[in-house]
Amino acid sequence: MSPADIKDDGKSPKKLGRSLRPGFRQRLRNLRLGQGPAHRDRTAADLRASEARFRGVLAASPDAVIMISAAGVIEFASDRVTDIFGYAPDELVGSSIEVLIPERFRAEHSNQIKAYFRKPTSRMMGGGLLLSGRRKNTTEFPAEISISPIIVADQYAAIAAVRDVSSRRALETLQQGAAEALRESEERLRYFIKYSPAAIAMLDNELRYIVYSDRWLVDYGLLGRDLRGLSHYEVFPEIPERWRAIHRRALAGETLHADEDSFTRPDGRLQWLRWEVRPWFDALGNIGGVAFLTEDITDRKRIEAQLAQAQKMEAIGQLTGGIAHDFNNLLTVVLGNAEVLKEEIKNDELRKLVEPIIAAAERGASLTQLMLAYARRQALEPSTFDLNEVVTHMYALLRRTIGENVEVELRLAKPLWSVTADIRQTETAILNIVLNARDAMPQGGKLTIETANVDLSDDYAAHNLEVNPGQYVMMALSDTGSGIAPEMRDRIFEPFFTTKPVGKGTGLGLSMVYGFVKQTGGHIQVYSEVGHGTCIKIYLPRAQAGTTTGVPSSQAPEPAATGAESILVVEDDPHVRMFAVQQLRRLGYRVTEAGDGPSALLEVSRSGAPDLLFTDVVMPGGMTGRELAERIRQSVPGIRVLFTSGYTENSIVHHGRLDAGVHLLQKPYRSDKLAQKVREVLDL
Repeated sequence: MSPADIKDDGKSPKKLGRSLRPGFRQRLRNLRLGQGPAHRDRTAADLRASEARFRGVLAASPDAVIMISAAGVIEFASDRVTDIFGYAPDELVGSSIEVLIPERFRAEHSNQIKAYFRKPTSRMMGGGLLLSGRRKNTTEFPAEISISPIIVADQYAAIAAVRDVSSRRALETLQQGAAEALRESEERLRYFIKYSPAAIAMLDNELRYIVYSDRWLVDYGLLGRDLRGLSHYEVFPEIPERWRAIHRRALAGETLHADEDSFTRPDGRLQWLRWEVRPWFDALGNIGGVAFLTEDITDRKRIEAQLAQAQKMEAIGQLTGGIAHDFNNLLTVVLGNAEVLKEEIKNDELRKLVEPIIAAAERGASLTQLMLAYARRQALEPSTFDLNEVVTHMYALLRRTIGENVEVELRLAKPLWSVTADIRQTETAILNIVLNARDAMPQGGKLTIETANVDLSDDYAAHNLEVNPGQYVMMALSDTGSGIAPEMRDRIFEPFFTTKPVGKGTGLGLSMVYGFVKQTGGHIQVYSEVGHGTCIKIYLPRAQAGTTTGVPSSQAPEPAATGAESILVVEDDPHVRMFAVQQLRRLGYRVTEAGDGPSALLEVSRSGAPDLLFTDVVMPGGMTGRELAERIRQSVPGIRVLFTSGYTENSIVHHGRLDAGVHLLQKPYRSDKLAQKVREVLDL
């Protein structure tokens, strides 16, 4: 064995009797020959007893005992060497100690032996050398040795006790591996908790923080704080008694949870949570503290509220659109016939009685138009234009509208992207918002109109329903008025809802703005604080590249046009149909009529195809006006078609635009408008 690195412990070599030298049996026989019988018998018995004790000690020892000379030759080996090294003792006696040393250590071993015997010392097993041994089958094992010098026949020798520590090393390795695995497991757990997408915190049984996730700090406005060792009540001093009771129940062994709960953060923001609080247990099975697992569902609650609001607005829009459709049919009859009466009556006094009927019908038509705008059922006339030019052009009108005690400031970004929208509806939307701002500042104030190019990101769209990410032109109209109460903010776009006194407003102005913006593919946001004012932001989509810029120009009314062509009028409302037929016949046209699609097809088969099909879009009988036109075009490809409707349907209007080649006369219509539109389509 290698005795390298043995340090001097100050112990001197022991002198052993000659009985421990090789050949001591022969010397014993010589001793017996030189003494009397009794003495010889007693000495032999003592030696046998001593040898038996010596071999008993060696047999009971877990170590292999080996004696080597200063030359490194094995002079004695105990029976235990067989169990440890695989050699019989007699095989080793007379062999070099290097036979028990791995080959890679043998080159330096002779120098180590010489160095040891120049200054031999003792090294006990408890602090022995940890080396490697080599078995007879060439396998290696970890060994621990103790070595002590002795003097035999005035010559130094050494006795080494060798112990196979393979099992102990395996156990130590296993323990080290288990400790390392435990450490790695704890590190993984801490890493998981720290970077978990959920807010997690573990507290001890005195509710002091042990470990927590980054999300915990984010969700509760605690970024930058080190919570370790702090009490939960130090971090949240205003925590309500309800939560303190939950903590006590968890420390008593209960697991508690809630799918939805509200919480006020230290910064005052209301937060919605899904949470679970449960006890955690130490290695002895005792409650070590509580663990919190919370998920911020504030965004989900906001989106659910947006969805509910959108569904409500859609339901109101469908109801409003349906009412407007029927009301437009009534107004067509009232307005059209009132105009005819006015033209036919020669008595001025009687004509004056008709004029209020016409005025009331026109006012009703304006209201239904606003209702259709909210319901997104109006046919828009989009064009591409610069929003800055529209605002600048309206500035003088806005100054007169809002009054002298309100300051108007324009902050127009340049250059500004072009937008594609209905310019007249855009002007009406601006005017409606400005009128609301004026009413919110009866004592005066300031109105600011801003424009800017903006990119609405995917993240923004994910948090706002009905918003497509992309490029928009933003127009913000901000006032310093009374503001809108939070409980009313979600209702300001509902039709007929108004915060103004009775008789001061229809409640359709902002509804029209909302419907127009949504129908255009835009987005609208309202920010308001009571006593500080309101800001309404409108986002209109940026115009596509290559779109031509133009603004619809208003044309002076033309005189009623006449004609002699044949026209088929298809209208399910008998009063509206009668009015249209009468007016067209007065203009000289040859007119036939039908109440639905199947009846119209029958009329065409009987009388032949007309020069113009004038048909309502929405009709009973399972056939729309669009489907009727397609059926007739199959046999008469060149037939002219003019649609009419109380509100637009997806069959002829998409995204607020009439399909290419489609002509529409919206209800209610007057006689002159009917005449002009019919002539316009026939002359194409």
